[in-house]
Amino acid sequence: MAVRYTVKQVSQLTGISTDLLRAWERRYGVVSPRRTASRYRLYGDDDVARLRRMAELVAAGSPASLAAEQVLSEHPPMPDVEDVPEGGVPVPARTPVPEVDLEWSPSTPPTTALPPVEALSQAARDLDRELLERTLDQVMTGGSFETIFDEWITPALVAVGDGWAAEEISVAGEHFVSSAVQRRLSQAFEAAGTAVNAPVVLVGLPPRTHHQLAALAFATCLRRRGMDVRYLGSDLPVESWIAAVRRLSPAAVTISVPNPNDSEVGAELVRALADAHPQVLVFAGGGGCVGWPEDLPVTLLPQPVTRAAYELAVTLVAGRSSAS
Repeated sequence: MAVRYTVKQVSQLTGISTDLLRAWERRYGVVSPRRTASRYRLYGDDDVARLRRMAELVAAGSPASLAAEQVLSEHPPMPDVEDVPEGGVPVPARTPVPEVDLEWSPSTPPTTALPPVEALSQAARDLDRELLERTLDQVMTGGSFETIFDEWITPALVAVGDGWAAEEISVAGEHFVSSAVQRRLSQAFEAAGTAVNAPVVLVGLPPRTHHQLAALAFATCLRRRGMDVRYLGSDLPVESWIAAVRRLSPAAVTISVPNPNDSEVGAELVRALADAHPQVLVFAGGGGCVGWPEDLPVTLLPQPVTRAAYELAVTLVAGRSSAS
């Protein structure tokens, strides 16, 4: 029987972080793990060999995309089959269910020391570009996306908001740092790759609602969980939401309602979606999901956004598994 390794064992064998390993799998198809009945991934010796070769090429300066092409040409993947019974005939694999970590684990400790949270506020006060870029460079390489968002970005942004409320940070300073953070979140979203054969999830904000950092972070976490996320951004008209659902028939719609002032417009969007597309699952999260009637056809997501993304992904994968 072929030896099979868990993702953690492969990480230890190759020296590649689990986050990078998953990214290479999603974006380039460098490895083709089998799935257990519980949807856990198991890797073979051929996968380990490909990953080691990929790491060598990247360390030598090759772009990851070109390295992946070379690895796959040198070590072509085996046909995608289920484990073969002894003496039996290979059976074609079933259409894969998107992979989701099936046990929730809190944010792991950062892999490197993160700068003080106060650094973001200082950059905002001084409009200091060098401090801002240096700080965000250090943060974005300091651990998994979920860890850095929970442990650093969220409290740092709260501190900036408090500084603005106390008139210690100008509007320009607040916009200066929040725009930079948004650019980094967008980069993380793109780096998460595009899932194939996964549930489609629409993520965005209601009309006249603009604070989208939490929504973008949620979309990134959800994409990293293996979902096919279509991020629609802020201030999206109701008619555009309805048209997007008609066009894509998504597995779920997720609405970010960041502030209590956005509560009414968020509830109106939920009702409009339910009227136009009663079959679609609607989820919502954020500080504006307050004062809503109990019969509003929406499922509220928990905080933080990292947990919300996990719970939604598990819900959708479980639904697809039961339907197959």
